[in-house]
Amino acid sequence: MSLLRRAMLRASAETVRSGGLLALYLALHGHAWPNRLPNPFLKGGFAPVRDELTVEALPVRGELPKDLAGVYLRNGPNPEFKPLSYTFPFDGDGMVHALALQEGRASYRNRFVLTPGLRAEQRAGRALYGGMLTPRWPDPALIGPDGDPSPFKNTANTNVIHHGGRTLALWEGGLPIELGPDLRTIGPCDFNGQVRTAFTAHPQTDPHTGELLAFRYVPTPPYLFLIVIDPTGQHAREIPIDVAAPFMVHDFTVTPRYAIFFLCPTLIDPASAIRGRRLLSWEPERGTCIALVPRDGCGPVRWFRTDPFFVFHFMNAFEQAERIAVDYVQHASFGGGMSTAMPSLWRMELDPATGLARRSQLCDHIAEFPRIDRQVAGRRNRYGWMPLAGRHRGPASTFSAVARYDFLRGDVAVHDFGQGQEMGEPVFIPRPGADPSRRAEGDGWIGAYVYDLAADATRFVLLDAVDIVAPPLAEIMLPRRVPHGFHGNWIEGAALAA
Repeated sequence: MSLLRRAMLRASAETVRSGGLLALYLALHGHAWPNRLPNPFLKGGFAPVRDELTVEALPVRGELPKDLAGVYLRNGPNPEFKPLSYTFPFDGDGMVHALALQEGRASYRNRFVLTPGLRAEQRAGRALYGGMLTPRWPDPALIGPDGDPSPFKNTANTNVIHHGGRTLALWEGGLPIELGPDLRTIGPCDFNGQVRTAFTAHPQTDPHTGELLAFRYVPTPPYLFLIVIDPTGQHAREIPIDVAAPFMVHDFTVTPRYAIFFLCPTLIDPASAIRGRRLLSWEPERGTCIALVPRDGCGPVRWFRTDPFFVFHFMNAFEQAERIAVDYVQHASFGGGMSTAMPSLWRMELDPATGLARRSQLCDHIAEFPRIDRQVAGRRNRYGWMPLAGRHRGPASTFSAVARYDFLRGDVAVHDFGQGQEMGEPVFIPRPGADPSRRAEGDGWIGAYVYDLAADATRFVLLDAVDIVAPPLAEIMLPRRVPHGFHGNWIEGAALAA
């Protein structure tokens, strides 16, 4: 057993014993919440907010670095109207929350992502679309010429990135939605007609080339396409990847030479869902196939096969000699009841020479949403960060601590926010001023929204990224509760326009 795994076992024993993670499991595995029960993902820290705020000079406990300048953008589901059906994490209109830092001060802004579907609903004054697992055709008379005619509304609620001068809200079933520097919605972005129909919510920026790598999957052959976008965001090309079936692929990872896809045995069938059947099916007899795709489109795809499991998110991948290591969060299946093991961090080692894939568990802690210092993306990383599952019981348990992994020393450090505190995905914020190529990995801070259940209030906490157990450097009091969401990114040097 590795030192890292032993350390994680010691740190996580209490959390593993606590249980109370039914709703988290349902969320991550895409089960509809039973209609006869109150939906916990529309209450508490998940409850949507309807107003849009712009607030300057937020209260700060501690002290923000004076030279820290940029904007943290985070996206998440926030239905504006009472949903016809609601399955977290698939449904809910996108809402971007922006926290801008400059000269030791902080300001906040939130805006709905006005997708074509949401604009149609605003005109109608009510929800028109079903959810991903329970789709319904909207009334053509209500959606209008600029609405979304699909029964699967592009919610643009999963991630928000900045590339080539554009800020993009992402949802893997549709095109990106471009936002202005004031978070005003500009509209769908197809990269000058070069990207069609869909775009992953998890593109990867290569910090060395500046390229944005993405993908799309569709229910017809060849089912999967790698997308490579140049640093300016003006030129894109697609590389078709022939796969055996329409696999659901939520995330991928890259190294300098390869794009790596884990084709877990969850298949997607939109036509079936429209007929009232399952959108997603778990077919473990297929096993999990791994595709090693040359980024330049030259040369064959290398294939590996292993036992069935499911992956939502990757931490990183790197090449070591002629082998490739991939760190990812493994779920035992895509649905399967509470007897199934909860998600934890694993490593897959791929040997292209032999075609063998070997996996090992790095820790037993219940965790998701991994992050790294993006300076080392695709290269061997020393550090990684993940939120850890909460100790308290409840129908919608979330995360209450953040762990810093040190893969060089084989240890882990945990900052526990305590009982009644809930957090989401953290973000790494690099220390400003240093040449990125010379800055030490992990030299910066970890930031996260933390929700206080008793106070019904949210704060943004800034922690030393390496010495994560130390008290927060600063805590920014938000003017409102920020609902639990998904993914976000720090845009260095950016500012919110008036």
